[in-house]
Amino acid sequence: MVMKILYEDDSCFVVDKSAGILVHPAQGKKSFDGTLLEVFRAKIKWDDNNDFRPGIVHRLDMDTSGVVVIAKNREAYKNLVEQFKFRTVKKSYLALVRGIMLHKEAVIDSPIGRSLRNRKKMALVTLSLGKNAVSEYKVIKEFGNVSLLRIRIRTGRTHQIRVHMAGIGHPVVGDDTYGDKKFNKVFEDKFGLERQFLHAEMIKFKSPGTKKLKTVSSKLPDDLEAVLAKL
Repeated sequence: MVMKILYEDDSCFVVDKSAGILVHPAQGKKSFDGTLLEVFRAKIKWDDNNDFRPGIVHRLDMDTSGVVVIAKNREAYKNLVEQFKFRTVKKSYLALVRGIMLHKEAVIDSPIGRSLRNRKKMALVTLSLGKNAVSEYKVIKEFGNVSLLRIRIRTGRTHQIRVHMAGIGHPVVGDDTYGDKKFNKVFEDKFGLERQFLHAEMIKFKSPGTKKLKTVSSKLPDDLEAVLAKL
């Protein structure tokens, strides 16, 4: 398993995560095998060997690619957690969604919580049942029956982009959990997309070590570029 380090200093590093890789072991699992942490754990100085996600301050879904920042020690971890808490970290994603957007730019402000029908899924809920979630999107390009968006998230809820886009009737292409499996299968057969088209392209944060703002970007991976080239 090879993954590229996009930025590194004494306090943290930013990794370009490949699709199909878990960021950290699932709750209760002791093995780091097959996770991003398996590759980079040697760089992290942690005093608790029972912690199943040392240095992890945020994550990406297994089938989402792109930038992930990891703390090298507890002091840096606490600093980064505070930055995420107070929403000073800026993140943007590229997503291909089904359909043509009526509004080419918009803000989606809808709370997200556990689905009452399926506890393994998230859903749009009332604020009393979930947490506030805000995403803003802008259309980059349209391709007949799909649209490429740049999405900036102001909050970081589980499956936020996937739930928000599905909630407004434009699910992420390739997302079988919240989207249309039949549409995704036809799209896969025609264009070769084997996962959800969602990529974390940029993160901006203040390094706990240097105290300087860092903007780190990741290019769209080859598998997603190949899909766009065929559209």
